[in-house]
Amino acid sequence: MENAKIFDSEFCTVQYMETDHVVLLAWKKACSFNDYRSPSLFMLWLLEEHPGSTYVVDARNGFEDEKEDVDWAFAHLIPLMAATGCKTVVFIMNPRNDIEGEMDMWGNEFRKYFQVFRVTNYTEALAHAK
Repeated sequence: MENAKIFDSEFCTVQYMETDHVVLLAWKKACSFNDYRSPSLFMLWLLEEHPGSTYVVDARNGFEDEKEDVDWAFAHLIPLMAATGCKTVVFIMNPRNDIEGEMDMWGNEFRKYFQVFRVTNYTEALAHAK
């Protein structure tokens, strides 16, 4: 992964936004298992490569989580993210959405380690980037 700058699949795009000091994960559609975990691990690698960057999740296209993926993220991924120096997580969401309960669950877990904000676009997310 040393030369990788971007992870792009049919499910999401993950990239480091250098001018903003942001790791951006933009979901395109629902996925699970390896299709979920591979981009999540790439995101983790980017956070490690760019200490102190802000993690922005664009969830406007929604996503659904398998229980096994949630368990994996809560037990492994999120604690590892906290060790990268990232202090802030921002969720970009549509004002009206059908994943509100799911996003509350994720937000509550992230709040154990990070400041968490919800916004409606990338420009608003940058206001919380440190």
